Amino acid sequence: MATISIKRGLDVPLHGAVASHEATDRLDVGRVALLPQEAWGIKVRLLAREGDAVQVGTPLFCDSRDESVLYTSPAAGTVKTVHRAERRVVQSVVIEARGFEDAVPFQPVDVRKADRATVRAALAGSGLWPALRRRPYDRVAVSTDTPTAIIVQAYDSAPLAPDLRELVRGREAEVKAGLAVLKALTDGPVHLATQAGKDWSACAEAGTSVSAFSGPHPAGTPGTSIHFLAPAGAKRTTWYIGVQDVADIGRLFTSGKRPTTRLVAITGPEAKAPKVVRTRPGADIDLLLQGESTAREARVVNGSALWGTAANPATPFGFLGRYANQLTILENKVGRDLLGWALPVSGRYTKTNTVFDKFFRKRFKFDTDTNGSLRAVVPIGVYESVMPLDILPTQLIKSLACGDVEMAEKLGVLELSEEDLALCQFVDPCKVPITDWLRSMLTTIEKEG
Repeated sequence: MATISIKRGLDVPLHGAVASHEATDRLDVGRVALLPQEAWGIKVRLLAREGDAVQVGTPLFCDSRDESVLYTSPAAGTVKTVHRAERRVVQSVVIEARGFEDAVPFQPVDVRKADRATVRAALAGSGLWPALRRRPYDRVAVSTDTPTAIIVQAYDSAPLAPDLRELVRGREAEVKAGLAVLKALTDGPVHLATQAGKDWSACAEAGTSVSAFSGPHPAGTPGTSIHFLAPAGAKRTTWYIGVQDVADIGRLFTSGKRPTTRLVAITGPEAKAPKVVRTRPGADIDLLLQGESTAREARVVNGSALWGTAANPATPFGFLGRYANQLTILENKVGRDLLGWALPVSGRYTKTNTVFDKFFRKRFKFDTDTNGSLRAVVPIGVYESVMPLDILPTQLIKSLACGDVEMAEKLGVLELSEEDLALCQFVDPCKVPITDWLRSMLTTIEKEG
């Protein structure tokens, strides 16, 4: 097993990590939903309407540009609401759940005997295909493509992220079966990207390449794994998938049973008691987090506080995301502290050693305040200090800021996603929206093709 050591990066000292990975059941969720906009660039074609009765696995919608890939119901019940935004963009499809046992039948598939077309069709029709994402553009994988490699992300170094080895403990056979399914989708290698020091030997399918990563964040992100194991580009497509989703695929193909539970960590400085919970895919955040927050006004994030998406309760997006291994609860603080910039001990973290608190505290209770306003991009070397990938971050960020597509492509923008520049945005003293610029650039390049 190869070990790749990351030297540059930053482990954000955020308060609120889980102390134990023993899961607490939170399965009594009465509403679940799918969030179409998690699939960047999707053009939704609804296959179910409000009031329709559905089973687990009933198709709810598809992408009109890849109609064989179905997005299916995570529960049996009734389609309660289809939330829409401007231009009738679908934000979420909400299911009033009556149970999780009534499911659309799925015939188990023996991947050792089935051809690639059969495996693709079974996976695309099952509702689990959207777990596969691709670089460039960080979109759901296209069902007709053949990737040069597939990365299974078995290490998450994001702030407060749970230990993925613990989340799939007891599911080793399902992970191996899922890896066999992935091997049937490509002629290239399937890489298992793990954390150094963790034993994944019981999960590694024969023929799978296992690589360990060590060092500070972002050592455990798909972007870092892809960069070092299977670089992506305009003519080179790499797919990636989370290890929990691989276990779900293995379970489906071997037993025919669709996944109806997911392990997720409730974390963050405003989490009353950080813990791992076993809940339902797409669970209603309002029901899931009852009694879990100490915030006066909470900001709930699907995923990491660095690059996750808003999941605030009682909104169209207030549901557990498909790709989330954690929920982060922050205080939604907006305001100014009197002489806050001049106080040497204020409870704030700094990367540039300008506040004494950094030398006395190990963990900080971050909130949503940016502690500053928008200003000009000033290169002081802070981006380079947290960027382990072989790119020039300052020059890339400047090309994103001015919309220079040609230069951005030369500097490697096609290999990146928001998570790869999230640390740059976190340490940026200029408060500029780097990840928004990146997504806008990727969208422009894809459209102009």
